[in-house]
Amino acid sequence: MPHPFPANMDLKEKVYWAFLKLLCAFGRQNWWPRIWNIAGVEDNVERVLENLKRMGIRSLEDLLKFEDEVLEELLKPTAFVKRKIKTIRGIFGVLRSGNLSREELLKVYGVGEETDVIDEYTLRWFGRFFGFSPKKGEIREILHFDDLFYLKEMHALIDELGKRFCKKEPLCGNCPLRVKCSFARK
Repeated sequence: MPHPFPANMDLKEKVYWAFLKLLCAFGRQNWWPRIWNIAGVEDNVERVLENLKRMGIRSLEDLLKFEDEVLEELLKPTAFVKRKIKTIRGIFGVLRSGNLSREELLKVYGVGEETDVIDEYTLRWFGRFFGFSPKKGEIREILHFDDLFYLKEMHALIDELGKRFCKKEPLCGNCPLRVKCSFARK
């Protein structure tokens, strides 16, 4: 039977509890391949990932060792290949600079508010799990934007949750968060 959080637990602690539960349930996620999914079809994204795997590319560092012409061939199954390469190189530059902030990422070509980690899955999950729908700015504050590992993992985990359980028509029965979810308790 689902039960609420202790009264003295704040919202960030509850989100962190959800993060740990999702991490245990789904394991570490591969955040960076999501870049291919921007204006991409899922089957094409899978082909790109197979191309990368075949070439031994397992990280952003591996990927960026290649010249643009080689990358264009590897990424050909997705749309807007040249733009994606430019965006990936820009994101990597920000990561390498050590000056990681939302403001710096938003300066990168191809990254904008629409690329933000607060997507439909996140909004849906917040609304159902906590029983209220905060504004994007409030969610950003709660999601610890200063911790890159946590941020990218939480985003990928919430997306995985949305694909498997927290769909438009929710499948709460086997959801790893059902014991604390406001929606599942109804």
